[in-house]
Amino acid sequence: MNLSKVDLNLFIVFDAIYTEANLTRAGQIVGITQPAVSNALARLRETFNDPLFVRTAQGMVPTPMAQNIIGPVRNALSLLRVSVQESRIFN
Repeated sequence: MNLSKVDLNLFIVFDAIYTEANLTRAGQIVGITQPAVSNALARLRETFNDPLFVRTAQGMVPTPMAQNIIGPVRNALSLLRVSVQESRIFN
């Protein structure tokens, strides 16, 4: 996977879907519409060649691939948040 071709904002959506198990609530957290979340999920599915989440009566259940990558995704997002916060301190 060529990281320069991946929209890193998709990982924010991925984390929200994983946390909420619901596309509408994930969109509310991220500040985008449910159709935009669906579009982001479609792009993530294409990127990872995996469904990532399966719709069930309990909500969006993560696939083994999603379970495998959530830790590294959250770590990366945390590092980015810290970097942005620190840059504000110096400005």
